[in-house]
Amino acid sequence: MKKINIIFLGIVLGFTLNISPTFAGYIRANGFTLLPTAWDPGLDTARVAAGNPAPGGASWSLMAAGILADAVDPHLDNSTTDFLALLGQTSTQASAFINSILDIWDDDSAFTNLGEVDDGGSSFGASNGAGGHLGDIRIGAIFIDGNVGSNVLAHAYQPCTNALCVPGGSIGGDMHIDNANTWGDGTGGTLDLFTVMLHEFGHSLGLDHSDVLGSVMEPIYAGARRSLHSDDINGIQAIYGASTSTVPEPSALILLLSGLSAIGFFGRRRKSIT
Repeated sequence: MKKINIIFLGIVLGFTLNISPTFAGYIRANGFTLLPTAWDPGLDTARVAAGNPAPGGASWSLMAAGILADAVDPHLDNSTTDFLALLGQTSTQASAFINSILDIWDDDSAFTNLGEVDDGGSSFGASNGAGGHLGDIRIGAIFIDGNVGSNVLAHAYQPCTNALCVPGGSIGGDMHIDNANTWGDGTGGTLDLFTVMLHEFGHSLGLDHSDVLGSVMEPIYAGARRSLHSDDINGIQAIYGASTSTVPEPSALILLLSGLSAIGFFGRRRKSIT
């Protein structure tokens, strides 16, 4: 498979608190926009977006403190800090928290959250030969730009693997949260970490920014958002297709079973029901 130069693509997409007019050109004019790569099913597999829509999946891992960047990443003078300290979580709480966010994208598409895997602590952006592939999406806290200026709250890379991209492509999908901001649940003046990570996971799965107000993929943080906008759903389904595992609500399931019973009774003479 032809390799893609991840540095040439330059897909490091951030969520900004106060965006300046000079960034206006990055806001798309037609709702959601897709990135040039997506995940394929299985661990450590990705494809060019010409294969969309098609199912895909990705695992994730949480980087501990003290992990350094490889040369393909902009954080050359920094190392990760303790992600758990952002919200004062335990490892179990953080795992459940992250899974609940990624599952939102999983629920509305044929993308599959493959769950948490161990992170061995290699430099992020390292080649597979140097242990670079751990989780498909590695998550960590690190200094980005502090809480001044345009204030990039977090950023993420497009989907990619070492096999699809140049050596160092293992950084594809990785997400970094700025440790210099005050994080919380979106109340009391704090920034909602759930919302920011929901947005960044959109990038990690292959979505660019959207110009639709109220969408998760809108590039400017505008308060807590805990569910996908229809534009976000259209975007993720354009990459991975519609969900194939939608389970009806209990009340809907009862109605469905009642309806099927009625069909079975009144439709006995029919050869088939579609």
